[in-house]
Amino acid sequence: MEIRDLAILWDMDGTILDTFNLHYETWQETFAGRDTRFNRDLFRSHFGANNRQTVPIYLGYEPDDATYSEIAHHKEELFREQLPTRTRLFPGVKDWFAYFANHRVKQAVASSANMENIERVVDAFGIRHFFEALVPGEDLPSKPAPDIFLRTAEILGIPPEYCVVFEDSYHGVNAAKAAGMVSVGFASTAHFKPGDADFILNTYAQDPAPIIQRILHLIETRKLIQR
Repeated sequence: MEIRDLAILWDMDGTILDTFNLHYETWQETFAGRDTRFNRDLFRSHFGANNRQTVPIYLGYEPDDATYSEIAHHKEELFREQLPTRTRLFPGVKDWFAYFANHRVKQAVASSANMENIERVVDAFGIRHFFEALVPGEDLPSKPAPDIFLRTAEILGIPPEYCVVFEDSYHGVNAAKAAGMVSVGFASTAHFKPGDADFILNTYAQDPAPIIQRILHLIETRKLIQR
């Protein structure tokens, strides 16, 4: 197989750009005055899951729909307001987008965020043109369920086994594995150990070609084993 046979599925928060502290602080502001279980350790352990899953965990109970909507809407409004001045793309990631685009590889954002947040990010940082699809996970079963990645593969028209997922969280890496895809753990949020993901990436400030060759070899090896 060749590189153009692949599809690259990018998580967004913590993988494309550094939003950990901004998300944490806007949740803090949202929960001000409420009696919750929210703290930094709890937030870190669930970073990468969608709001529908995490809000009950942070509150310590299952809210009614109106309460959930009020909390989630307020938090995401705060996040979008502060996004342009308080976040940045990880150094070198834009070069990886361009590398795949130059090799005619389909790319998509597959994020637990809502579509409004995804569109705000890709437009604020001028990267929308790299992606053939933007896929939100707010209304899907949350990672580590594989639904968002399987839906993205279907949209792109690429078999799951030819999809490569870049993720920063254990939830996301496990979702990629459950989808039968190649997982690349970007070590920004989680402290990945060997074996946690198929490949572990500490920085984008490097040539993508060597790791892509290793990924192609892994996919070919898996195909041989399955025969």
